[in-house]
Amino acid sequence: MNYQEKVSTRADVKALFEKVKENPAVARYRGYTDSKSYGWDEKAGDYIKCEGEVWFENPSYDADFVTVGEPNAESTELLDEQLLECRERIVALEAECSALRSKAELADHALAAANAALDEAIAKKNAVCAILCNLKEVLEKVLAYRAE
Repeated sequence: MNYQEKVSTRADVKALFEKVKENPAVARYRGYTDSKSYGWDEKAGDYIKCEGEVWFENPSYDADFVTVGEPNAESTELLDEQLLECRERIVALEAECSALRSKAELADHALAAANAALDEAIAKKNAVCAILCNLKEVLEKVLAYRAE
């Protein structure tokens, strides 16, 4: 997170630096006027002045630091937008899931019907095979009787 604040005196720049230094969530800071940026040099005990928009590193920044407390309005709005998007996505996924369940049920019914038809065809084939075996046996007996 970056932080900037309008400054007009050396004391403002130092106060800004001290405030930023107390917050390890702030990575970079900048004191500014209309055309310049200001930071604080702790070793020199004086401000740093640069033309344009320049950001200064916070010496106490900790990337793993998690802020505790009330979120600001901007982050709350962002979270609300993300929550709304997530809810919309959940509704869409639930509808898609319901449609896929319906298709799966239809496929299950079609598979059950196909398996029943297969079982019926196998039973008919077996019955025809049994009849043919009986006819072959009778024919062999007839041919054997005639040969005598």
